[in-house]
Amino acid sequence: MSLTVVLAFCILGCDFLLYVLFQWIYGEKHRDHARRVAARRERRRAVSGKKVKEARVLPFPQHPMHYRTGYF
Repeated sequence: MSLTVVLAFCILGCDFLLYVLFQWIYGEKHRDHARRVAARRERRRAVSGKKVKEARVLPFPQHPMHYRTGYF
C-alpha cells in the first residue's frame, strides 16, 4: 500500500516537472515576441504608406535537386 502511494506521488511529481519544463520552453515569451514582431510590421507598413501584397504560395521549382546542397 505504501509503495503504491510513493509511486503515485513520484509519477505525479514527474508529470508536474514535465509541465513546468514545457511551460518554461514554450510559455508566454513566444507570444510576447510574436506581438512585438506584429507591432513592428504594422509600424513599418504605416510609415512606408505602400500597399502590401497578400502572401501567396510560391510554385515548386522544376528541378529541385539543383537547390539542394551536396549534390554538385
